[in-house]
Amino acid sequence: MFDKLEKALEHGQDLGATYVELRAEDGFIEYLQMDDGRINALTQRIERGVAIRALVNGAWGFVSTGESEQLPEAVVSACKMARAAAATRREPITIAEVKTYEDVVKSEARIDPRHVSVEEKVGYMREVTQAIQDYDKRIAAVTLKVRTASGTKYIATSEGTRLQMPVNLVWVYPWVTGKDGPKMSAARNEEATTLAGWEFVSDVATPEVVGIPAARRAIMQLEGVAAKAGSFPCILGPRVIGVLAHEALGHLAEADLTATSAFAGKLGEVVAAEGVNMTDDGTDPGNIGTSKYDDEGVPASRVEIIKDSVLTELMTNREYAAKMDMRPTGNARAESYLYPPIVRMRNTFFEKGDFSFEELFEDIEFGYYCVDFRGGQAQMNASFQVGIQEAFEIVNGAVGRPVKDLSISGIATDSLFKIDAVSNEDFPFETGRCGKGQEAFVSSGGPSIRFLKGGITFGGK
Repeated sequence: MFDKLEKALEHGQDLGATYVELRAEDGFIEYLQMDDGRINALTQRIERGVAIRALVNGAWGFVSTGESEQLPEAVVSACKMARAAAATRREPITIAEVKTYEDVVKSEARIDPRHVSVEEKVGYMREVTQAIQDYDKRIAAVTLKVRTASGTKYIATSEGTRLQMPVNLVWVYPWVTGKDGPKMSAARNEEATTLAGWEFVSDVATPEVVGIPAARRAIMQLEGVAAKAGSFPCILGPRVIGVLAHEALGHLAEADLTATSAFAGKLGEVVAAEGVNMTDDGTDPGNIGTSKYDDEGVPASRVEIIKDSVLTELMTNREYAAKMDMRPTGNARAESYLYPPIVRMRNTFFEKGDFSFEELFEDIEFGYYCVDFRGGQAQMNASFQVGIQEAFEIVNGAVGRPVKDLSISGIATDSLFKIDAVSNEDFPFETGRCGKGQEAFVSSGGPSIRFLKGGITFGGK
């Protein structure tokens, strides 16, 4: 593979490019969907092609091709696009200098999903579906999605980087509907790995682990009470505080978005209550957003976004590192060879604090304990709204009745100042998919955190 890429790199430099980056992929993707025990979708796709990115006259040109024989023509097109774009730019693009690497990263996967028969995968999906259906007779419908990917990625740059890295994915996603007379409910779960192979479904995503939580949440909502509307003291558990870290705050700290976000101009300023720390870490062993290098060939690193309540650092790629005079943090990611790399989160989380989990509940006469979310969205002004699929009342310092049909909202940058206790518990990471024009698998989390009244607004009756 590198022989073909070497010639293309030379061709790009001969055409005047000051930097050429080639990212080739050779892989296999499979998707299955089962609805109530019936396979309704089964697709397989060869993922093979090359992304070409050329910097010419201070502007980027990007072209992707699925035909390696057309690589010389694609390099020409990328350089032409860059020249055309350069004429429209006020300032030329520069990229931060980085060390170059030659490395072969070995896959941690024991069982390549493409070598597992469709029959075995369907059998696993039947087991998950059955575990969910057996949980309660009020389970009305079960949809289960499974996606796998495996292959190899190659990165070569005109500066000398030569990297070969594995591509792995096993993703399992059940969606469960509950029904009890006129009452309806829905809940989801999500488990995924970008490091392990098909062994993930027996080692981690067993039918009980992936299916039962979704079934339990769907039934719990049928039995829940309506939430009150207004603002109350509350505790957000690891999965909910994680989505706040990612959706409402993490995107503000992606350097390509910061200039138009609520974090604009606030580097070095206090942005949170005392004792609040938030990090994005691309080196966390075993986590879904972890990789040794990003898609520009820069080593992944740990980014302390909020340290001791101060906005300390942003996530960057090489372009924004140069533009903002910061270090390249290894956060450039691309969904596939069809897309250019952009600044993306990896594993984003709040750091642990000093309070025990039990201490968080003390002194709350009435409030809410939010355990899990169904979905969420946020804007660059830090406003957010999150649908909650598992929550409980807090009454006189104790967990009370389950709550149904709950959503929370607020301005995340204001909410940060309403944090008055962060627990010291270890926490699980929530795995998910981030959409920013491209899909990226990420994780998020944090310890349980308590917010004062005024920090979070609850929708309800």
